[in-house]
Amino acid sequence: MLSSYVQLTGKYLKSNKKRSLLTIIGIILSVALICTIGLFVNGVQNMQIESMKSTYGSWHIAYSNVDDSLVSKVINNPKVSRYGFYSEGKEENFDKIKVKQITATDKALELLPYKVEKGRLPKNENEAAMEKWFLSKIGNKAEIGSKIKFDNKEYELVGILEDNTQNQIDGKAVLMCKSNSIDKKNSILLAEISSKTKLKAAVDELSKLSKLGKYQLNEYVLTVEGAGSNASVNSGIYTVLLIIIGIVVISTIAVIYNSFQISVVERIKQFGLLRAVGATPKQIRKIVLREATVLALIGVPIGLLCGIIAIYGINFVFKLIGADSVMPMKVVLDSKIMLISGAVGIVSIYISALIPAFYAGRISPLVAISSRASITKEKIKRRKNTIVQKIFGFEGAMASKNIKRNRKRYRITVFSIIISVVLFVAFKSFMDMTLHISNSLNESKNIHFSVMEDGGSKQKDLINDNLVQNIKSLKVVDKVYKQYEPYSFHAAMDQSSEIAKVKEMRTDIYKKAEVNGSEKSLISSSLIVYDSNSIKAAKKYLESGNIDEEKLNNENGVIIIRKSRIYNPKTKNSYLGSVADLNVGNEIYIQYDGSSKQNIQFGKGNVIKVKVMGIAYDDPFDFYGDPSTLKIITTESMAKKLMGEKNINPTSLNISIKDIKDEEAAKSQIENVIKPGSSLKAVDNIDGNKQAKTAILMVEILIYGFVIVVSLIGSVNIINTITTNIILRRREFAALKSIGLTQKGLKKMIVLEGLLYGIAGAVYGSVIGCGLSYIMYKGFYNVREFTWSIPWNAMIIAAIAAIVISYISVLSPLSRIKKENLIDVVREDY
Repeated sequence: MLSSYVQLTGKYLKSNKKRSLLTIIGIILSVALICTIGLFVNGVQNMQIESMKSTYGSWHIAYSNVDDSLVSKVINNPKVSRYGFYSEGKEENFDKIKVKQITATDKALELLPYKVEKGRLPKNENEAAMEKWFLSKIGNKAEIGSKIKFDNKEYELVGILEDNTQNQIDGKAVLMCKSNSIDKKNSILLAEISSKTKLKAAVDELSKLSKLGKYQLNEYVLTVEGAGSNASVNSGIYTVLLIIIGIVVISTIAVIYNSFQISVVERIKQFGLLRAVGATPKQIRKIVLREATVLALIGVPIGLLCGIIAIYGINFVFKLIGADSVMPMKVVLDSKIMLISGAVGIVSIYISALIPAFYAGRISPLVAISSRASITKEKIKRRKNTIVQKIFGFEGAMASKNIKRNRKRYRITVFSIIISVVLFVAFKSFMDMTLHISNSLNESKNIHFSVMEDGGSKQKDLINDNLVQNIKSLKVVDKVYKQYEPYSFHAAMDQSSEIAKVKEMRTDIYKKAEVNGSEKSLISSSLIVYDSNSIKAAKKYLESGNIDEEKLNNENGVIIIRKSRIYNPKTKNSYLGSVADLNVGNEIYIQYDGSSKQNIQFGKGNVIKVKVMGIAYDDPFDFYGDPSTLKIITTESMAKKLMGEKNINPTSLNISIKDIKDEEAAKSQIENVIKPGSSLKAVDNIDGNKQAKTAILMVEILIYGFVIVVSLIGSVNIINTITTNIILRRREFAALKSIGLTQKGLKKMIVLEGLLYGIAGAVYGSVIGCGLSYIMYKGFYNVREFTWSIPWNAMIIAAIAAIVISYISVLSPLSRIKKENLIDVVREDY
């Protein structure tokens, strides 16, 4: 026996388990997505901050030529959390390598960008730390505890620092020492600002303590912490994040609102009967809001738990994909993010329930009992779906009429599909734009060692085939790629291949040239030579055409890389994208510019016509030439033909090993192949590439994971709405079958109705999603300039998915209707 109207809530939820379950799943996915976004963005931000601090140091501002007054003002400032002094000593030569001594106070050691891989940082003046790559130069047995002599003083090696790739290339090593008695006037003062204060305001205040040129800001760290000097970059990032969070919150409200609205419509007659026996509007609202409370108590905690599981799952996938080649991700369960996520979920649920609750409370008992609350009589027209009827028959006309006769149901269903399509199009556009402007995870990130010339050596040992074969024969080595310096060329192409955006940005990119009596557009280009292994690796980066080394050689073939970078002096930003609108099959004329002079007269040298055989969407390997040029890939044979040179020698070798755990053994074996006394040296890229690969992989996993979760939310949303919509009309369908409509005809009618819903939702959703995509583009444009294009792929995928899911959604309730007894369903009362 019921003692209160609100007890109906539990009975209804239990009797409609499928609808309740779908609603709970929608709540769980939405809350989980908000929670995961918060935790992951927080984790990525912390990781980027740590990465920047690891590369550039933890300090925010550094002062030179300091005096006692400045030191006092800085170290006594309450906004400064840590400070320290360091000085650079003279350089000494160790086996052709320059070693610089850096002496720092204990706090400065923590603020400088030197991280210990093994051991610890120095604790007194007789201890030192060095980079791992330099240990072999000291002696074969150099390790923690070894004695090192430098500048007539002996130090104990207590720490091995992470390798710095640039230091290895430059042939410069660092000897880290500690001293708290540094001469402050001849040293650099480093200051770190407290996390408890406003960073931007503190930086401005501390900058005013010294003259311009006497201090330096750590821009890289300040930028990732949101206090960089480029305000447009920060505003652009915040704009995009606000749009993404806004879409998620709105979609959460929409998903739950649809469920409650359908629930209310389903029970119109029940609410009418309750009103007829004395229930007040307030009591009716309490019934609906109590439902919201029960669903919130179940869905929100599970959603938060799923968000935690998701973040650990992403971390697991991250480790699985990256293995030993990436840095471990640190998962931080921030209580503030968890509370905000839960609060957003709860507020979204109650906002979603309020409108249906007030609608249920206001409804007239007589109108509700007669079931006429939401049905609108169709206006009489002379033309009645003649086109639909001719194409799809009687069932198609019925489907069209059903949509028109209940506008509220139509709007709810279409709105549900619109939200799902908007979610997918917006997130897919976000993914594409993020991947476009961020550093790519190309083949260079998988390189473990490089063999190159030692710039400080007078002797020049060329990298020849014998050396390549000897390195390839090592058991620890997986692949060896030859790397060549990019060669400067001029390329003449049809004027229609010019990019309007580039032409507007810079007037010096395109010039005029005459070829065979016709005027062409002349552009600087860089020829990038790839060996056979590099050509094979480049195939996965093709967006059109194909790569066949034999055809490239026989048909004067080249590969064009789409992505170039051009500085825009007007906006002081960089444009990222194509510099020439070239397609597979186009022909261009190129001329080698051996002197690299910009005023070379095209046509006076050896001009060769080449054919575009493929287009790569990005650089397969890191590009070290002028990024504003047209990038052209070709083979070794073609390069010789184009430049008229017999010998084109690689400048370095890039080596990947089979197992990263064999790092020390691999380096030792490679150095043995090079032989002592050679001008070549082996550079260890593992630590540097590990950091770069980690940052890129984190971003990719984040956005792909979001697209998958968003797709799930959208799918559940459509299924929930359409399934419930059909179940509510069981009596209507039973009545149609009782007057002669066959099961086949009913199925056709309902399927067509679902398809019409899907088509309408896909059209409106694609338009809105496209608009949001453009707004996000404007935010990204402040970070990096590029051209925006309509996200046709995302729109087509979303439209097809919406229609297919709409079709699948009708199958289960149709099967249920088929099994039911017509008489029982027609007699059924609510």
